[in-house]
Amino acid sequence: MSQLKLIPLGGVGSATKNMYVYEFGDDQLVIDCGMGFPQSSDLGVDSVIPDISYLEKSGKHLLGIVLTHPHMDHIGGLPYILPRLKDVEVFGGKLAIAMAELRVREFGITNRMTPVEGSLDLGPFHIEFIHSTHSVPNCFHLVIKTPAGTVYHGADYKFDLTPIDNLPPDMAGMAAAGTAGVDLMFTDCLGIEKSGYCPSERTLMKAIDDEIRNTQGKVIFTGMSSSISRFQIAIEASIKHHRRVAIIGRSVEQNIEAAIKTGFLKVPAGTFIKPQQIAGLQAKEVTMLVSGSQGQSGSAMHRLANNEHRLARLKKGDKVIISSNAIPGTGNDADIFDLMDTLYKNSIDVIYSGTSENLHVSGHGYRGDMALLARLVRPKYIIPIGGDLRHMMLYKNSLAKDLNHNRDNVFVLSEGQSVILEDHVVKEGPKFETKNIYVDGLGIGDVGTVVLRDRQVMSEDGILIAIVPVKRENSQVTGDVEVISRGFVYQKESQDLIRDARNQVQLCFKDNKGPVTDWGFLRKKIEGQLEKFAFEHTQRRPLVIAILIEV
Repeated sequence: MSQLKLIPLGGVGSATKNMYVYEFGDDQLVIDCGMGFPQSSDLGVDSVIPDISYLEKSGKHLLGIVLTHPHMDHIGGLPYILPRLKDVEVFGGKLAIAMAELRVREFGITNRMTPVEGSLDLGPFHIEFIHSTHSVPNCFHLVIKTPAGTVYHGADYKFDLTPIDNLPPDMAGMAAAGTAGVDLMFTDCLGIEKSGYCPSERTLMKAIDDEIRNTQGKVIFTGMSSSISRFQIAIEASIKHHRRVAIIGRSVEQNIEAAIKTGFLKVPAGTFIKPQQIAGLQAKEVTMLVSGSQGQSGSAMHRLANNEHRLARLKKGDKVIISSNAIPGTGNDADIFDLMDTLYKNSIDVIYSGTSENLHVSGHGYRGDMALLARLVRPKYIIPIGGDLRHMMLYKNSLAKDLNHNRDNVFVLSEGQSVILEDHVVKEGPKFETKNIYVDGLGIGDVGTVVLRDRQVMSEDGILIAIVPVKRENSQVTGDVEVISRGFVYQKESQDLIRDARNQVQLCFKDNKGPVTDWGFLRKKIEGQLEKFAFEHTQRRPLVIAILIEV
């Protein structure tokens, strides 16, 4: 009897890092390959990607990766994961492929990237693309048919009947899938805490137009770098009010280039100017589309706010319009508020969702949107995805009840927890171990929880270093012990504490006899003694490092 195994490697229990494995016999299909965004406690981490250990070790044949839409939490892992998956081909809508290809080619990756319309056959998987709407154009749900049954993969969506590109969701296609029969549905659940239906992107047009019309200085418009519809609104309003448009920030520049190339962003000739041309125009003639709406350190928006950008300067009378909110689950609200405060200190006007309710709408459907999809598709089993645990549990315990759907047929999964579809019945399968893979600079996976914990300790309580010259022959200190404090206590004003710390190091050698046989044990003994001493005298726990120099 044939069976289909489905394994989420990301996208459950968090709104990011989406990646799902479909496995039938010896063949595998992957849906999406996203990246996650570091928590505020993940110090020095640039991004988080799915753990693909299972894919690498399974011995199965990976037929391809299919992308549902071009947001980074669905395509951002490709540059880091494709090199580990050899020559696997990537498929998706025109815009997703265009945006993904720009990024992977920068890494020298040559995997084939193939745009798809309509349907796709990969081994035992017949995949039908059904147009959906989100906060970016050219998004798709997938109907995946296999000999074991049919799965409806409903990645991020809302029912936007008046989208900016005038391409509404294919509700007829969704209903047709339901009529043909769907065994299992994956569904976005991030917006489940809100009742009713998520507003259309078109509801932002008037507010953005008003803000641009009423600005005497430069307009600085920022949002998620893939928010093509928002940029289209800002560009059209700028043209209407006789402004030229400059793009500042690599990610926004790339995405706009991809959207124009694929026809999902239409800009009249002569609209764009180079950033170097801003200084030659009056402030009221300029709109800047800028990356860094999340307040990321080093982003174009961050550098502009701090007057550190080499191509442009902000002045009193300029206005920053932030058309986005914090990425769910990242805890980066503080970074965004710090960005706003910096702008305010420099006499720059800031307009955001807290001051104008019509500057941002979610791309994720509310309870009404989710109920509508469930009614159209009529699945026997449901797995909520793309949300935190509370969102998935709300779907199971609340929305499923409203839909009169059997709660036992709603599965709340964790990363690596598989389900098996067999004979039109879904049941839990084996659990596969996964972990967060951190990308830090050029390193992938070489930063683990221990490193992050050390960085957290250093950021909060500082570091205390003891440099100890030790004679191997008799295991005794020979020479002066040097104790260095950084971020723990101010060394010049804490000489008594530093002196006592040196004495604590000396005490570790009091009973030593004979040659050193275990340098690691001796180092740990010193570190343990200093940790205890530091806490007893300061109620703080600095990161303690003992460096033993053999003499």
